[in-house]
Amino acid sequence: MPRRVLFIALAFPPQNSSGTFRSTKFVKYLGAFGWEPVVITLDWERVLAPEERDETLLDDLPPELPLYRLAPFNPVHALGRRLRRIVSASPSGAEEAAVTYSELADERVPRAGWYRALRTLYHFSLAPVGDEHFYWALRAFPTCVRIARRHAVDVIFVSASPWTSTLLGVWLKRWLHRPLVVDFRDYWTLWPIKARRRVRDRLDAMVERWVLRSADRIICVHEAMVEDFARLVPEAAARCVTITNGYDAEDFLRIARAFVPGTASDLPTAGDPHRPRSQTTLAHTGMVWGDAAAALLEAVAWLKAHTPSPPSWRVRCVGGLPPSNMRFIREHGLCDVVTVEPRTRHRDALAVMVTSDILLLLLPNHEGGRKWYPGKLFEYMAAGRPVLALAPSGLASALIAEAGIGVSVEPRERERVRVLLRWAALDPEGFARQFYHPRMEVIRRYERRELTRHLAETLEDVAGIPRRS
Repeated sequence: MPRRVLFIALAFPPQNSSGTFRSTKFVKYLGAFGWEPVVITLDWERVLAPEERDETLLDDLPPELPLYRLAPFNPVHALGRRLRRIVSASPSGAEEAAVTYSELADERVPRAGWYRALRTLYHFSLAPVGDEHFYWALRAFPTCVRIARRHAVDVIFVSASPWTSTLLGVWLKRWLHRPLVVDFRDYWTLWPIKARRRVRDRLDAMVERWVLRSADRIICVHEAMVEDFARLVPEAAARCVTITNGYDAEDFLRIARAFVPGTASDLPTAGDPHRPRSQTTLAHTGMVWGDAAAALLEAVAWLKAHTPSPPSWRVRCVGGLPPSNMRFIREHGLCDVVTVEPRTRHRDALAVMVTSDILLLLLPNHEGGRKWYPGKLFEYMAAGRPVLALAPSGLASALIAEAGIGVSVEPRERERVRVLLRWAALDPEGFARQFYHPRMEVIRRYERRELTRHLAETLEDVAGIPRRS
């Protein structure tokens, strides 16, 4: 008889976000290791626009999965909508539809003192602690208790963010007397690029330490997070385990068969990276944060000015760019070499990876970029394509070197960025011969099924279940 885990994950299909993929793949494979997830998530149909959903992600869910979609709830939202109509200007709509809004938090627009005070009060009321799902967590608690008892769950698992999901997990642990596992996909108060607010940060840090002390296991996505949590709450270090992000081999085998008939063996399998092409494609998939694309676009402008027209290469940004990057593209006449496309379905993003010549990884040039390797990097490993990363020296650059899948350059090294971009765009075969030497023993560590095995072992540990030999 399988053991059951109450699996609380607000980032879950059909929501189309990078955080969704981790929880989806855990749920997909947990049954193979004797665990039946009972999923609690949001009713995304009520809150997401069609372009924010990816219905194909539902294909990964087991058909018999107990899945409870609870309605979103925040009583301050209605008031906020009224206030915005009164005191906020309407969006101009001047930017293209394919932008991301990852840099808007850095805008500093002069406002009257009364407006700032009202805005501060509104945001505090919207999310008294953690995030705007705080009220949802309060309301969901009794329902989660009933669901947990109905299914006789053995362990409570929470995927964070949203951070207030962890509060729900602690409340359930204490009410039901079941062990709690918290999966930190992202930092909370320790994220280096987050805006600083003295009172709010202190409150969040106090709650975060309470969660770290309460959890029976704390899952971190890399060792740097383990070290940071250990400094925050020293006694939590012994309860931290590392389970990174990864890739699903089944996704890539399916795509590989579509492009390379008969492919059915090992990864990378997505065709021949040295195949001839009429036009070289360099692709970036997913969101771009802050200034992460600035160095690339500067190098693209330089390369365009020093290569014949029409160019034999192009850059695809699938998932959008921040508004400042869109302005740079227009002002420098790069629309013929840089295409910016909106967010797409996950399987379509994977297809872009395996059909491009070079994959681009763009990380912010600050401490946040050093302590981060985004989920797309693990899928880049499986895509069978060389990677050119513009990233500060840190976790991502070290992983690229260890896996042998490409080269990383600091964004501030302008001349080296230009040299590598020129090489990748004009001689992708030579670029691959120089930098693409994949080490399968490293890449296989990050397969989703293997990572889920590690999660199942963690659940067994906290539940006191002897491991199978």
